[in-house]
Amino acid sequence: MPNPLFSTYTQGENRVTSTLLAVLEHVNSRLAEDILEAITDESDLSLVGFDNQVTGTDSVPDAAIRASTALWFETKTSRDAVRREQLDNHLQALDEDPSDLQRLIVLTPDTRVPPEVQAIDDERIVWASFDTLVGSIESVLERDVGSAEASMYVPTEREAFLLRELVRFIYDESLVSGQEDRVLVVAARKAWPEYHKYGLYFCQPNRSFKPVSHLAFYKDGEIKTTVPKVTGSIESVTLDEETVRGHPDLSQHQESELLRAVELMRENGSDRYRETEKVLFLEEDVELEQAIRNDKTASDSNRTVAFVQGHRYVSLTTLQENPTYTTELEE
Repeated sequence: MPNPLFSTYTQGENRVTSTLLAVLEHVNSRLAEDILEAITDESDLSLVGFDNQVTGTDSVPDAAIRASTALWFETKTSRDAVRREQLDNHLQALDEDPSDLQRLIVLTPDTRVPPEVQAIDDERIVWASFDTLVGSIESVLERDVGSAEASMYVPTEREAFLLRELVRFIYDESLVSGQEDRVLVVAARKAWPEYHKYGLYFCQPNRSFKPVSHLAFYKDGEIKTTVPKVTGSIESVTLDEETVRGHPDLSQHQESELLRAVELMRENGSDRYRETEKVLFLEEDVELEQAIRNDKTASDSNRTVAFVQGHRYVSLTTLQENPTYTTELEE
């Protein structure tokens, strides 16, 4: 029987692992293999069975995926929580597994390899951060029929929805790092003038972003000097007075801000009015000394290419050092 998509576990580590496995089980096996190959640095995984809470000898890993490959998971939802004894027990139990390829994946929110993992001289143990997991999922979500290589499987609309929900779940559980120093830079042909009109950022509903502290606008070949602080968001809301007024997912202050913007949209005949959008609430904060000019070039020529296609992330610390060119943000 397939695992339920939304975990019934109440304990944090079990809930996270169960949700991860449920999503991988409900998407095409090629997608699951691509994601797991990325976080394990393997090139030929074969996946069949998905099991939660696998019983071993003095060892209960959080989950296992079995075939000719055995992937056991030990998940931590807190930093610096890995225990050496637990890993040793898992590896000892894994000795009894008949699979040709065995891996113990230690999945944690740490920013560096835990020393308990480094201390074990066993090629079967692999550490992966939730940042790496999210990155591998996002790379899969970026595929489309026109650009993907023939060997790549492009997720269906349903599969893309499940993977986006998994990423959002990981964000909501605060398992990715660096939010306080992460800036979302958006392509802002429309967003930059809208910010000046409404003080908000609008995009398609349920668009997935990493947790960030600030937002920056890329337009006219440069990152603009105004870098507002992100104070909150709503994933999906129809931009009309009737919907916004009294919306249960909006604070009183957010409702007031959004109502003001919606009224202006109606008065100005904006095409945003009555559309369903995701909204980021912003507050004036950082003002750079100068705009940051794009000097990014294509690898095969001197042709300048856009620094931002849809969105990307940069360090707030580096941004506040007032670099002249965008390549300085990539160092």
